[in-house]
Amino acid sequence: MNPPTFDEYWLGYLAGHSKPSTRLIHYLGLFFAPIAGVAASFLVVWWAFLVIIPIFYLAALLTHPLLEHNSNKPFADRPLWSAIALLRMLALDLTGGLGRHLRRVNEAARQA
Repeated sequence: MNPPTFDEYWLGYLAGHSKPSTRLIHYLGLFFAPIAGVAASFLVVWWAFLVIIPIFYLAALLTHPLLEHNSNKPFADRPLWSAIALLRMLALDLTGGLGRHLRRVNEAARQA
C-alpha cells in the first residue's frame, strides 16, 4: 500500500535510510556519481559515465539489503517522490536539519 501523502512517504523514506552509511552511499551513488560521470565523460573519456554511474547506483541499491536490512521496493513504487526525498534528505543533511526529521521517525516508530 502506498502512503497517501508525501509527508507519510517522507517518514517511511527516512526510516528506510536511517543509517548514516546508507545515506552517504546514496548521496554518492544517486547524486554525486552521475555528476562525476558526466564530467569524466567530457574531461577524460566519453564512456566514463557508462562505468561510473552503474557502479555507484548498484552500491546505493545494495545498501538496503546489506546495511538497512530492508527492501527498496517501497521507494521504487514512487520514483518521483523518491528522487525528491533523496534531494531533500541531502539538503537537510548538508544544512544540519536532518536530525529533527529523524527524531520524528523515531517518535513515530515508538508510537507504533
